[in-house]
Amino acid sequence: MKRTLSLFLTTLLIISLAFGAFAGTEEDQWAIDNGLNLDESVEELYEKAKAEGKLVIYTISSRTQKVANAFSEKYPGIAVEVYDISSGTLKEKFVTEYESDIHTVDILHSKEQVGEYTFEIFGEGWLHNYQPDSIFANVPESYKTLTPLMLELNLWFYNTEVYDTSPITSWWDLTKEEWRGRVVFQDAASNDAYCAPLTVMVQHADEMAEDYEKVFGEPIVLADDEPNAGYAFIKRFLANNPIMAKGSDEVIELVGAKGQANPPVGYSSSVKLRKKDEGFAINYSPTTMQVSNGIPALNFISIANKAEHPNAAKLFIKFWMGGEDGKGEGYAPLVSLGSWSVRPENPSAEGNIALNEIPLWEIDFEYIYQNIETVRDYWVAHRN
Repeated sequence: MKRTLSLFLTTLLIISLAFGAFAGTEEDQWAIDNGLNLDESVEELYEKAKAEGKLVIYTISSRTQKVANAFSEKYPGIAVEVYDISSGTLKEKFVTEYESDIHTVDILHSKEQVGEYTFEIFGEGWLHNYQPDSIFANVPESYKTLTPLMLELNLWFYNTEVYDTSPITSWWDLTKEEWRGRVVFQDAASNDAYCAPLTVMVQHADEMAEDYEKVFGEPIVLADDEPNAGYAFIKRFLANNPIMAKGSDEVIELVGAKGQANPPVGYSSSVKLRKKDEGFAINYSPTTMQVSNGIPALNFISIANKAEHPNAAKLFIKFWMGGEDGKGEGYAPLVSLGSWSVRPENPSAEGNIALNEIPLWEIDFEYIYQNIETVRDYWVAHRN
């Protein structure tokens, strides 16, 4: 009960930060003192940022350097340092520095999938949202717990030499005999991007049970070790001998290699659609997937508490989001197949399926954070 109450109160705090209503802690006061609850003009921020003279960014994307280059051209006088750091290392680096009272970074860009940033970093006040209405007014509230930069998805890929459209329309298809040994996944024991959607599947067990009946024509009968239909899928999926790849590239290589008579399907990052240009016969058809394709991976941007260059950080975030009309050059490097902005004003890559046409479960970071280890343990217990 205490943990649930704590998480609930933390969620209220994060939501209050998104709307500029601060709760009175030392960290909240720093955010107020540095105008994170204000919507200053670009001109006003530029003058303040020039006085700071510098900006430091920790990011998980190599494309951030392109944004920084464009920013430097538009706003001379602000030296931008970009550090491209793997997602697994970035959080640890930031926490280690913060606990050592080192406040080098101004903007931190990473990916939230399991609630760790939400409850462990933002909840402590070590990172802050910055969501001025001139940029974020039209972003759906469900995506504003953190400051959203873009979304990526994991989707089911198929081989286009053999199939004209996806040969599966339900997660339950993957438990059928015809797909035994012909499904490429990654080990959810070590990969949060794969364990998180399975956790949400457990949360939406009623939908999984309904979908089972659509696929097989009869209600699901749960075994004693299947607490609900979500867990039942995990157990039966693993019993069908999926191929465990080491990474998203390997998923695409196994699915999309040309010349296969009976290729597998595979679950991989949507951005890997670009590997078509490398000669792989791949595509996805997420609009035909019943119930859901999974959950989005939320790329977020934040301002570090006690950042030395907060005004440069605010100016950069406005620029990164495409400016007030959303069409500015700051967002241009992010426009690519398999990634989506949740800001309506931002452009989308030609050929991208509209995000609202793709069945997805809503992100419930609190549920994932509280239950992912239980789901991971269940996966490990039933893994071959």
